[in-house]
Amino acid sequence: MKELIIFFVALLLIPVNTLAQINEFKLLAGSGNEYGDFGISVSISGEYAIVGDDLDDDKGENSGSAYIFRREGSSWIEEQKLLASDGAEDDRFGISVSISGKYAIVGAYTDENYGVRSGSAYIFRREGSNWIEEQKVTANDGAEYDWFGFRVSISGEYAVVGAHFDDDNGVSSGSAYLFKREGSNWTEEQKLTASDGSSLEAFGISVSISGDYVIVGAYEDDDNGINSGSAYIFRREGSGWIEEQKLIASDASELDGFGISVSMSGEYAIAGAYHDDDNGPYSGSAYIFKREGSNWKEQQKLTASDGFEYDKFGFSASISGEYVIVAAYSDDDIGLNSGSAYLFKRDGSNWTEEQKFTASDGSVYDWFGFSVSISGEYAIVGAPLDDNGEKQGSAYIYRNFSVGIIKPNSFILYQNYPNPFNPTTTIEYQIPVRRFVSIKVYDVLGNEIVTLVNEEKPAGSYEVEFDSQGLTSGIYFYRLQTGSFVETKKMVLMK
Repeated sequence: MKELIIFFVALLLIPVNTLAQINEFKLLAGSGNEYGDFGISVSISGEYAIVGDDLDDDKGENSGSAYIFRREGSSWIEEQKLLASDGAEDDRFGISVSISGKYAIVGAYTDENYGVRSGSAYIFRREGSNWIEEQKVTANDGAEYDWFGFRVSISGEYAVVGAHFDDDNGVSSGSAYLFKREGSNWTEEQKLTASDGSSLEAFGISVSISGDYVIVGAYEDDDNGINSGSAYIFRREGSGWIEEQKLIASDASELDGFGISVSMSGEYAIAGAYHDDDNGPYSGSAYIFKREGSNWKEQQKLTASDGFEYDKFGFSASISGEYVIVAAYSDDDIGLNSGSAYLFKRDGSNWTEEQKFTASDGSVYDWFGFSVSISGEYAIVGAPLDDNGEKQGSAYIYRNFSVGIIKPNSFILYQNYPNPFNPTTTIEYQIPVRRFVSIKVYDVLGNEIVTLVNEEKPAGSYEVEFDSQGLTSGIYFYRLQTGSFVETKKMVLMK
């Protein structure tokens, strides 16, 4: 895996620009240094996106940075550049990023709190239009070369940080750490390791958290041949996290690298296998799993309709509601390793490829798709080797996914999931025509708690996250109103 972090990238920073291509908005950093890595990591949540640049030099060579962008109408505006308060040379802050609601987390895997490349992560909180560093988190048992922070994920009051070179179950067996927010403090709640972990499995190379569930990838696990790979599902029970199931591809074979990327949303999870060879050596694939009770069952294997050898489809993947985006950063459509990403949509129990994304100004060795994230009607794709003048890197945001997709034929407000919930839950809805949409949450007395949506939306399916921070256990109601259509549903908060 170590070869994956050798990035020959550059960064000349200029303002954000839009492109002529429909539904594409290109992000560039507004300030920074030459030879950076903007786009090496991306995450999107609602009207905010974060992009990492682990080779930025503001606090010393390769100290790193991350950029927050905010949506304004159809544009995305750089709101703030994030730096670690104690940033130093070669920390590589920005190698990983994740954003959820008003919180963001940024990994710095070569920070040296516990020795060389022991690693750390930083949590930021939004206050108005400012993002404040709330806390730096490290492993209680951190040690040199753990690479804590190489991957991160945050959701509600929980964050998970991978340390895939940790040695608890043997050299580079790997681990992941759960942190919980209590007020403004983040406390390490539990260290996760694989129940059958052993040396060189790289458990923690990928992590994702959604509600009461965490998924951790171990792409060098050898159950079905050397580096065939696996992923582990953990479920929260009270203040503890229990390993619920080990996921392995039904057709796993050696060198597949299953688990190089993972993502969760509600009752669905996805794991990438970027070296699978269905369409030729290292063409890649990804697997969708669905939770049924306490069992996670493989629902479908995804491959690119035009997949080809060495595309590495599945190196990055993200799931949100009924959509999945899977990238192939070594795809050659616009030149060698220009990269691409594929959008899949769920219809019942089937996932169908709806659209292939490539950068409208793509070129050789852009690595478009090295990182991806999806949230509701927006997706973001990182291209860290894009050469905007001086190889500065970039990211692209896509909206609506309307090309080739069947629009809903009715208004629907779905039951939230999970339900009961604590502390966050997801609300999905669909509208068949462009309408002004309002979604509000009320308590049992009819008092309005919060407005989740209040804007015009085109026809489509959407999801929004509700964070119950500051609320007490009990029954709450959420109401969708759009034109003459009004529907209310009940949800239960249990703390």
